[in-house]
Amino acid sequence: MCGRTACALAPDDICKATRYNSRNGGRQKPAWKDAPGGKKYYPSHNIAPASHTPVMLSSRHYRPGEIEEGVERVIQPMKWGLVPSWHKGDPYKLEYETNNCRSEGMLTKRTYKVPLEKGQRCVILAEGFFEWKRSEKNKQPYFIYFPKDNIVKIEPNSSSDSSEIKNENEWKGNKLLTMAGVFEIWKPPDGSDEIYSYSIITVDSSPAMAWIHHRMPAILSTDEEINEWLDFGNVPLKKACKLIRPTESVTMHPVSSIVNNSRNKSPDCVLQIDPQKPKKSASSNFMMSWLGKKTENKSNEEPSSKRQKTN
Repeated sequence: MCGRTACALAPDDICKATRYNSRNGGRQKPAWKDAPGGKKYYPSHNIAPASHTPVMLSSRHYRPGEIEEGVERVIQPMKWGLVPSWHKGDPYKLEYETNNCRSEGMLTKRTYKVPLEKGQRCVILAEGFFEWKRSEKNKQPYFIYFPKDNIVKIEPNSSSDSSEIKNENEWKGNKLLTMAGVFEIWKPPDGSDEIYSYSIITVDSSPAMAWIHHRMPAILSTDEEINEWLDFGNVPLKKACKLIRPTESVTMHPVSSIVNNSRNKSPDCVLQIDPQKPKKSASSNFMMSWLGKKTENKSNEEPSSKRQKTN
C-alpha cells in the first residue's frame, strides 16, 4: 500500500525534473496546468490522501487549445483518492477507500476498469513515499525513494543539439519517484467544477521492499516505461499492464515518528534517523514540527483541516 508521500518541490522545479525526449527530437518540459475550481497543490514533506498532488498525463486528454501545441505531457494537481464518475454525493466521502488500486483487480473492479479502458492512465510524482514496518512493540516509518545517485538521465535523440542538452534549465537534482496510476474525472450534478482524482496502483513488494511491507507502488523506472504507460493512443491497455510489476530500484531509510501525524510537514519528516537512539518525547517532536511550520510561508501551507494519522 501507499498512504503517505512527500513532494516539497515548486511546480516549475517539478516540470524541470520531468523533462523528456519529445517526438520531434528535442528535450521538453511538461506543461503545468492548475486543477479546476482553484484546488491547489501544496508542497509538503508529508502528504496524506485527499490532498491534491502533482500527476502527469498525456496532453491528448485535453481539448484542443487547452494545452500549448506540441506539448506531449501535462502535470496537473489531482485529488488523491479516485472518485468514480458515477459517484453520487460528497466526492470526499466515499463508501470505500480508493487511495490505492491493487493491480490484481484493476481490470475487473469497475472503479478502475472503466477509466483504464478509457485510457486514463497517469503517473503520480513524488520525491518519495512512506511505509511503516510493524513489530510487536511499535511501527517504524521509512522513507522510500529512487537512489540518490539516480539523477535524471539525459539521453538525447541524435537530432538534438548538445548545447540544448546542457542547458542550465535541466534538472540537476534527484530523480522524482514515478508511480503508475489511474485517474478519473467526476462531474458534479450542479454543473460546478469537475474533480480530477487518482489511485496509485500497487503490487506485491519486491525483495528490496518486502522486509518493510508486503505491498508497494508500481514504479515506472525509465522514461521509456513512462511513455508507454501514458501513451494510451498507441500502447493498448493489455501491453501497458505488463509495466505494472515490482521494482528493485528503490532505496530507503528510517525516519522520525513525527511523520505519523500528517499535520507535521517539516523537512524533519524525511531526515534519516538512527532507530537505536533514544526517541525524543512527543512534546519535543511536536515543538520541533511547530517551529518548522512557522518558518514556512503561510501561502504555501495546506489547509489544516486535512489531518490524518497512520492506523
